[in-house]
Amino acid sequence: MNDNQEHILIKSIELRHYPWINKIFEPNILENKKHRAFNLVFNSYIDRVSMLIHFKELKILEIELYYRKKSAENRKKRKAYPQHKMRVTFNNTLELLTYLSKKNYKVDWFNIKFKNGWSIKNYLINGLEFITNNPIERNVLIEKLITISGQVKIDINSLEINQTYALSIDGKVKHEPFAF
Repeated sequence: MNDNQEHILIKSIELRHYPWINKIFEPNILENKKHRAFNLVFNSYIDRVSMLIHFKELKILEIELYYRKKSAENRKKRKAYPQHKMRVTFNNTLELLTYLSKKNYKVDWFNIKFKNGWSIKNYLINGLEFITNNPIERNVLIEKLITISGQVKIDINSLEINQTYALSIDGKVKHEPFAF
């Protein structure tokens, strides 16, 4: 049976090492809290910003977001709009998504840091990088996102750090060597 990747929400996963930088107390000290981040690459039909709805209750500490006005689809010559940095502040992710839904903006890149210590930012073209506080939170978040996507649970403990794995519809995980 041929695995059709276009019907899958999450195409690949990569567990990452990410050092902890304690900005508040001692900003120059890196604590060795490893393996608390991961990257997900989504199907190209999925808008990365739409994934933020699952984090609507999280309070925003800091946001860096670049956007541009959407061009009209039915025009013969599409106008190329310049990119802008978002200067509006938001208390939580729901406020951000509500604001974006009322505007005719296309989000090019974002990095959101939350008050609970998590961070979500763009990764490659169709991916997001998630940074949590520890491996337990990372694993729970991965399971939540895979469940939301309707895909079969995977054995997270069998994945190696800094290795990319393709996910299939039946829950099988296949190692994908990085190729240019």
